[in-house]
Amino acid sequence: MGALLIALAFIDLTLAALAAIVWFILNALLNKDAIYSGKKALLKTRKAVYVAFSSSIDFKRNFLSLSRGLKILRGWVEPSQLTELAINVSRKSARYRGKRRMRGASFTIDFTLPRKRYFKVHFPATLRKSASRREFPTISWESLMAKLLSGRARVSLVVVLDSSASMAYSIRGIMTALKAIEREARRYRDRVALIVCKGSSAAIIQHPTTNFNLMLGKIARVGLDDFTPLAAGMYLGYNMALRERRKGYEPVLVIISDGNANVPLERRRGGSSQLSLDPAVRSVLDVASLIARKKIETVIINTRHRVSAEEVEPLISGTKLLISVARLTKGNYVGIMG
Repeated sequence: MGALLIALAFIDLTLAALAAIVWFILNALLNKDAIYSGKKALLKTRKAVYVAFSSSIDFKRNFLSLSRGLKILRGWVEPSQLTELAINVSRKSARYRGKRRMRGASFTIDFTLPRKRYFKVHFPATLRKSASRREFPTISWESLMAKLLSGRARVSLVVVLDSSASMAYSIRGIMTALKAIEREARRYRDRVALIVCKGSSAAIIQHPTTNFNLMLGKIARVGLDDFTPLAAGMYLGYNMALRERRKGYEPVLVIISDGNANVPLERRRGGSSQLSLDPAVRSVLDVASLIARKKIETVIINTRHRVSAEEVEPLISGTKLLISVARLTKGNYVGIMG
């Protein structure tokens, strides 16, 4: 096509310009889903898009069970709901993977009402309920409480937040989604950490903790900056995820950004097969290849999703970069129309 445009330029510049416009329009129409190649699940709404690149059995099972209803509602689904879906799918897949890795008996994480004919009695909860019903030392059937058991693996959410100026309009929706998963995370004693990309580097704002309110409060107070060292934040999150895995927690890396990375790493980490003239973009892809190698569950939340003619061009835009990261890591991608 390039040779044809050059030939037309020698004949008539107006004709060459018209041919170029027609080619761009046709290319955009025919390849509008090209950036989603390799997807295993796709859910579009009026305000956001959800794309999943994972092919594991755990993912398929969790996606089918958690996405029921959202597929029917479609246009009425809020971006925060898609964010919640993506994080919960990754959390459940990570938990199943952790159970396979961590062999051993289940342990008690809470108590619940008996739902089976045979169950293990949670004695402290049973005694408390018996006392509240003024039955103690007698224990009736209505006072019996069962143990809530779980595998040894627990999940650690490592949130990497881009704090560039363009993120100001998206933090509220992200906090809503994180609050929505807080109840289930508390039940399984999941941990959460916060890393912020700001200025020329990234920093750990909150080390892994089970106190969700502490982390949410710090997100609300994060300042904004024009520079986005996304690769540095991802690399810091990658190292924290490995540390959490060594402690017995299965990590889920949640990357929240608009993809406009403009600060590269000081030196290359790993090596991605995808080349780019922009060193900041190359650094992001390098770190993504490291994350993929360690098979860390990854959720990408793009706060300024764009799909236009430029997305099918060789140049890397913010949207195309973040989708490339999701594809490399076989993760979940949520694009919010900003």
